Amino acid sequence: MTASLMLERLERAAAKAAEQYPFYRRFQGTGATFQDLPVMDKATINANREMLELPVQGPLIISHTSGSTGTPFLCVKTREEQRALGLAIQRSRRRAGVPTNGRMLLLGNALLADQRMVTLYGNRMMQEKPHLIQGRCSGLYELAMHAERNGLPIPESLVALQNWGEYAQPGQRREIERIFGVPMLDYYGMEEIWLIAFAGVDGSLRIDESLVYVEVLDPITLQPVPDDETGELVVTSFVMNSLPFLRYRTGDMGRVARDEGSGGPILTLMPFRQSSIKLPGREVQTAVLRYLDGFYKWLATDLGVRQFQLVQESHYAFRLRIAGSRSSDAELREAADKLANLLKKVLLSEELQIAVEHVEVIQPDPVSGKCHPFVSYVS
Repeated sequence: MTASLMLERLERAAAKAAEQYPFYRRFQGTGATFQDLPVMDKATINANREMLELPVQGPLIISHTSGSTGTPFLCVKTREEQRALGLAIQRSRRRAGVPTNGRMLLLGNALLADQRMVTLYGNRMMQEKPHLIQGRCSGLYELAMHAERNGLPIPESLVALQNWGEYAQPGQRREIERIFGVPMLDYYGMEEIWLIAFAGVDGSLRIDESLVYVEVLDPITLQPVPDDETGELVVTSFVMNSLPFLRYRTGDMGRVARDEGSGGPILTLMPFRQSSIKLPGREVQTAVLRYLDGFYKWLATDLGVRQFQLVQESHYAFRLRIAGSRSSDAELREAADKLANLLKKVLLSEELQIAVEHVEVIQPDPVSGKCHPFVSYVS
C-alpha cells in the first residue's frame, strides 16, 4: 500500500473513531488528524472501557492477558472480527505452503514443565502427521532435541513450523530447522488484535497492512523515531471495532523498513524483553509466565488487581508486587500460594518461596518507561 493510501485510511479511521466512541468524540469537528489521537495502553483502556466498548449484537469471544506490562486485560472480539483475523493467519500460512485444511499440532506450555510432555508430543507428531507444528521457539527446540535423541522419524507431511510469542534464539532456530528439515516461520501478534506480522520462508517479518498500521515511537517522548531506527512498536488495528486499538502501545521494541522488492513494510523485532528466571545450573525463559491465563484472570476479576510484578530476589525467593487491589491479607496469601504452586510446576522446583507486597503503584523502567511483569535481581 502506498504511503498516501495508508494516510487516507488512517484519517478515515480517526474520523470514524470520533463518530463512534465517546472517548474520541472530543476530536469531532476539530480538524484533528490521526497523529493527534492519543497513544493508548492497557491502563488507559481499562480506565475508559465504558467510553470505548461498542454495544454489539450476539456473543463476544473473551480472553485474558497480562500483556507486556503486568496489567490484567480483558480482550473481547465479535465472531466476525475473530473470523477475519483467523482468515488472515490462514492466508499467511498458505503463502508458506501450508495447506488450507492442513493438520496442525499445537504445543502447549506444559511441554516446558515436564519431560513426559515432550514424549507425549513426540508420539502425537508421529501419529497425527501434521503439516504444521506450532509453539514457542523453546518448545519447538525441546521437541527437536527429543526427536533427535530418540531417532523419531519426522513426518513427510510436515511443511513448516510456526514460532509465536517468543523471540527465536538464532542457535535454537538453526537446530530446529536442521532436525525438522523445514523452515520455522515467525508469527508476531498480540492477544488483543492477533496477527501483526508473519515471516515467510525468507525469514522476513512482513507487516500485514490489511490488518494493522505500525508506528515506531520513542518510548519516552512517544514521538516518531527516524526511519530505520529502533523504537517502541505502536499499532493501529483496522479490524477491531468492538474495542478500538488506535495507536496502541505493544511494549515491544523494533524497527520498520521497506522491502526493496515489494515496497511493503518489514519488521525487525528486538529481543530487549527477553530475560530468564535464573536457577542454580539452569535458566527458564520468562515467556512461560505469559501463559498463566487463569491466574491473570483470577487476579483481575476476583482480587481487582490493576497491576502486578513478579520480582526474583534470589534463586528461590520471589516477591509478587500488587497494585490497585484492596485485598485482605488472607486473599494476598492465597495469591502467593496459587502463584507458588504454578511456578513450582513450571520451574520444576519445590524450594520456591513467594512473598506478597501491596504497593500503590509499580514504578516503570527508567529506560523503556514500561512496567515489566518480571524483574530479576539475580545476576
